[in-house]
Amino acid sequence: MRVLTRREERLLRLLRQRKHRETEGRFVAEGIRAVEDLLGSELSIDFVAASSSAGDTPRGRALIHALLDHSVTLREVSEVELRTLADTESPQGILAVGAVPEGGLARIRVEREPAVVLVVDAVQDPGNLGTLARTAEALGAAGLVCLPGTVDAWNPKSVRAAMGATFRLPVVDAAWDELAPWLEQNGFQVLASGTGGEAVPEPAPARTALVVGNEGAGISADTRARAHRVVGIPLRGRAESLNVAAAGAILMHQLLR
Repeated sequence: MRVLTRREERLLRLLRQRKHRETEGRFVAEGIRAVEDLLGSELSIDFVAASSSAGDTPRGRALIHALLDHSVTLREVSEVELRTLADTESPQGILAVGAVPEGGLARIRVEREPAVVLVVDAVQDPGNLGTLARTAEALGAAGLVCLPGTVDAWNPKSVRAAMGATFRLPVVDAAWDELAPWLEQNGFQVLASGTGGEAVPEPAPARTALVVGNEGAGISADTRARAHRVVGIPLRGRAESLNVAAAGAILMHQLLR
C-alpha cells in the first residue's frame, strides 16, 4: 500500500461537512462492517485508508484481501492519523470514500406490491434517519426520500446507524414540487404519520408514500396538506408519542405485511 496523498487527506477532512459531501458527491464509511457492506454494494469506492490495526483480526485481514481482489485503491495511514481523520473514536483501523449514487427519483423502482416509499420530513437526528433507512431496507421498502430540512443521509453518523442499508436502498433528496408529480404518476397514496391520526387502512393501499416528520414538530403543514390521510398508532400506555424511528418501523410493518 502507498501512503495517503495530500489531496486524499484533504478530501477526507472536507467530507465531514455536508456542503462538501454535496459538492464532491462523496461520503465516508468507517469501520470494518461499513466497508464490507460498501464493497458488497453497487456503489463505487474511490479509495480506502487503512492502518495496521485493520489487519489485527481475521475479519479485517479478509476485508483487506477482498479489497485488493477488487482492485480498490488502498492507502496506508498511521493509527494517530486515522483517528484524526475519522468521525468515531474507534474506526477499527479502516475507512473508505464512496460515491453518492446519482439518478434521483428514477432510482426508485416499484417491483412488487404492496409497495412503500418512506418519505422523511425534516428529521434532524442522524441516528434516527439511519435507523429509518435500516428498517425500510429490512422490511422491503422501495426507497427513501429526504425532504428539505432533513439531516444528510450521508452524514457519517447516519451511515453508521443505517448499517449498510443506504448502500442498498435507493435514498433520494427531493422537494414536494418534484416528489408529488412522481408519486401521482406512479399511483401512490400519501399517508402522513401524525398525532391523532387514524389507524392504517386495511387492506393497505397497493402503493403508499409514508411520511414521518420532525422529532419535535412532526410533519409540516405542506406535508399535511398533501396527504390523502393522516395515520397514527394507538397507544395504550401513558406515553403521548413514539420516537420517529420506532413509529416509522411500526407503520412500515403494517403497510408491508
